[in-house]
Amino acid sequence: MTSSENVALVFSSVHQTLEAEDLLNSGSWPFVLIPVPPSINQGCGLAIQITCSDQQGVEAYLEQYDILPLKAVRMD
Repeated sequence: MTSSENVALVFSSVHQTLEAEDLLNSGSWPFVLIPVPPSINQGCGLAIQITCSDQQGVEAYLEQYDILPLKAVRMD
């Protein structure tokens, strides 16, 4: 997984980020909890990094639990 294939899902709060992490732990998508990249001036300081190919599925899954990312940023 190279960085250009990844996207960071930025959430509005640490609580929401950790809820998303818990939900994704029970799913089959690979992900990594990362600090929000310095170029992004939004969010709580934590983000979830996933592959771009998983983005649509992960967002749809989290939406079922009313957890929506504040922003999705492609990683360069």
